[in-house]
Amino acid sequence: MGCPSRVRAPILRFAFASLALSAAVACSGGNSESGTAGTAGADAPFSLEITQAYITVENRTGTTILGGQLEITQAGVRPPFRANLPRLEIGASRDLPLNTFRASDGTIFSRGLARARTLMITAKDLGGKEYQQEFPFR
Repeated sequence: MGCPSRVRAPILRFAFASLALSAAVACSGGNSESGTAGTAGADAPFSLEITQAYITVENRTGTTILGGQLEITQAGVRPPFRANLPRLEIGASRDLPLNTFRASDGTIFSRGLARARTLMITAKDLGGKEYQQEFPFR
């Protein structure tokens, strides 16, 4: 003999409600950073802030950065957009306009058209030590 439908309905409602509640808790995420994408801790070599028109990079390495490269990786298999990172003194920050990032074919980065996923910074200091740090692009 099967269960009457009036018994199954409350069980299904309870199962659905608990599933929805657990999904809401899992998706709520504890990310409390606003505006800054790169505050990975006090020992992170760079700090990064991404706005609508600029990317601000701050040198936290403790030594002068001679130069490097920033690379915006897109979702999928599209080519990345790159820009050169000029010399940065200790504790200095630099604003780089988003329109300075270009793909290998010369296409200018447009926040409205490209689906940016991450931003990678690669740089060398005076002693030849290479730094590399990746940030989510928000």
